[in-house]
Amino acid sequence: MAQAPGRSLSAACGGWNESVAAYRLLAAPQVTPDKILSPHRQALQERAAAQPCIAVIQDTTELDFTVMKHMEGTGPLNDDCRRGLFLHTLYAVSESGLPLGIWDVQFLQRATKEARRAAGTHKERPLEQKESHRWLEGYRQTQALAAALPQCEVVSLADREGDLYDIFAAWAEICNKEGTPAAQWLIRGSQDRALQGMEGGASPGKLFQTLAGGPKLGEVHFELPAAEHHRKAKTASHSRVKTTRSARTVVQEVRAMAVTPRAPFRRGGRLPAVTVWALWVCEIEPPEGEQPVCWLLLTSVPVTTLATARRLIRLYLRRWDIEVYHRTLKTGCRIERLQLKGAGAVRNALSIYAITAWRILYLTHLGRVTPQEPCSRVFSEAEWKAASAVARQQRKEPPQRDPPEPALGEFILTVARFGGYLSRKSDGPPGAQALWQGLTRLRDFALAWHAVHGD
Repeated sequence: MAQAPGRSLSAACGGWNESVAAYRLLAAPQVTPDKILSPHRQALQERAAAQPCIAVIQDTTELDFTVMKHMEGTGPLNDDCRRGLFLHTLYAVSESGLPLGIWDVQFLQRATKEARRAAGTHKERPLEQKESHRWLEGYRQTQALAAALPQCEVVSLADREGDLYDIFAAWAEICNKEGTPAAQWLIRGSQDRALQGMEGGASPGKLFQTLAGGPKLGEVHFELPAAEHHRKAKTASHSRVKTTRSARTVVQEVRAMAVTPRAPFRRGGRLPAVTVWALWVCEIEPPEGEQPVCWLLLTSVPVTTLATARRLIRLYLRRWDIEVYHRTLKTGCRIERLQLKGAGAVRNALSIYAITAWRILYLTHLGRVTPQEPCSRVFSEAEWKAASAVARQQRKEPPQRDPPEPALGEFILTVARFGGYLSRKSDGPPGAQALWQGLTRLRDFALAWHAVHGD
């Protein structure tokens, strides 16, 4: 499956006997996503142990299996007509962006509207029965990694949907336990929370207004490229309106302060008060007609200097990496075309493909940062010899009886060219799409090599 990520399961297996064996393996009751991920998690810890800082990004993507009428264990997506699952991933990367692995996956099957209505209103249900509970569970899983790697700084990253007070409370509870390293967290804020109290004894207020007048640490600058957006018009026809954004240099002021949000009620009483740090980054004097670029980041890391604020902003920008990962998983591995019936088999297959998508991005990154490494570090002899022979034939060069082993960066370029990468002087390094397409062809070359050499 890793060698042919874009093919169907039966095509990747290469024959009837192997396909039947794969279906039996995936459907076996003793095979579970946790057992599939277990050795990968161990390897992740070994890779992460060499990193001073690890970002564990959590995010959710929907998997649309509407056309798979026979598939079990699915539920409605944005309406009861579309069927599928929600996949919540914990994706670990280094501070520089090296993909370290998949720490956890959660499969969420949404109940129908009637079932949700019968379970009570959203406020009546405990957090464990709400979809938002996945963010708290994701932080707890990240804490397990932090406990296993006490020498590393482990930070949980989440977007606006992960702005959940229960995460603040879980972090505070861990901090109160002596000798237990707590996973830090960095979340993009979405709620204008009421405040219980602030530094300096100021009167309580609302978060956004308070931050706008908070201590200014300095300014940051960056170049914003031009872009086009399509948004829904506020009309009965629900038509979409095209808007453009001009390229410009954005100058943002940076403010940060410690705040204590008002703790919400949960079943059994109010959650404990927790003091967190709020980082407000907002554009100064945007062009007329343009929306200012503003971010609100909530974090457990004290933000007292501009250098710390800049580091946290750079670290949060790593959150985009999981968008690239989910695109690789859905487009490169084509997981929404799985032809499986049982719910357990589907989840097991998705767990294997979760590791496969990570491997594609890992190879892409290694080709950029360690191009001088020998390619045999990650590719078999049959793969690099067969691909090198095909590449020489395409360049109309004479064959070599005993070709030298290429460096990793050079060989990844070769694989990417098989996937459509043009390798022009003006082109950047190859991306994940060219690599996953090239890997599928590489497998065929390796199979031919084994057939010719009789091994």
